[in-house]
Amino acid sequence: MKVGDVVRFAAWKEIKDINDWSSTPKNRIGLLVKYDSLMKTATVLHNDELIDMRAQLVEKAGKKDTFTKEQKED
Repeated sequence: MKVGDVVRFAAWKEIKDINDWSSTPKNRIGLLVKYDSLMKTATVLHNDELIDMRAQLVEKAGKKDTFTKEQKED
């Protein structure tokens, strides 16, 4: 992941199994502002708010994660 990438992430309160991070659904979309690979932290811009979180809760979004024009109008 690089700064400026569109990412999907999970909020801390959405974690269901603390022992298995990969099972947490990552339903939120944001913009990666800062990524520290040494400390494994990420800062994401979501709804005009900067959110600091563990990098394990963030992954790069793909083509299917972005909105289409029709979805934005709904």
